[in-house]
Amino acid sequence: MAEKISYHLKGVLLAACNCDWGCPCNFEAPPTKGFCEGGLLWHVQEGTYEQVTLHGLNFAWYCHAPGPLHLGNVTSLYLVDERATPAQRQAIEALLTTNPTVMPFSVFTALTSTMLGLRYVPFALDLQGTQSRAKVGDTLDLQLAPMKNPVTGEEEPATLLKPKGFTSQQQELCATATFRLTSEGLSYDHSGKYGEFSPFEYQGA
Repeated sequence: MAEKISYHLKGVLLAACNCDWGCPCNFEAPPTKGFCEGGLLWHVQEGTYEQVTLHGLNFAWYCHAPGPLHLGNVTSLYLVDERATPAQRQAIEALLTTNPTVMPFSVFTALTSTMLGLRYVPFALDLQGTQSRAKVGDTLDLQLAPMKNPVTGEEEPATLLKPKGFTSQQQELCATATFRLTSEGLSYDHSGKYGEFSPFEYQGA
């Protein structure tokens, strides 16, 4: 049995994928086009893993799944803030990829069959709710955008409350103006599809 490690992470996450606005996964339904390409970016406002502090750091997970995500056979890529010290890098690698007791990351690890590794890159974030922007080296360009009414053109805010959500329990649903991932082994452009801005808090042991 894996040793339980004390951890506490609190912050906000930006999510995007190739599905239509709202993302069927939020409602336990298959992805819009039958496959999943997307991921999440976490900004840690307050965080510790064992005795290592992670305040202010960022990391992200992006994937390709040939079918619904829960069926596995996932290709995974992790992006980690290059500002992390050696001790912080070791802690982040453990919580993201090797410790099976840390939620929600252990779920993604269990579903992964092709691991493209962890890449340390610069993160530039502008956190403005459903208009947030993330530029992660030359790998990720993400711009969230409000959903708009197709008749009036007005912005349509939407909040999803999901008490059993394992990445977050309250999600500000939106679209993307830009969602482009460019990396060896995993590249796609799903601009104009699903976006999300959500607070998160995870803790254990």
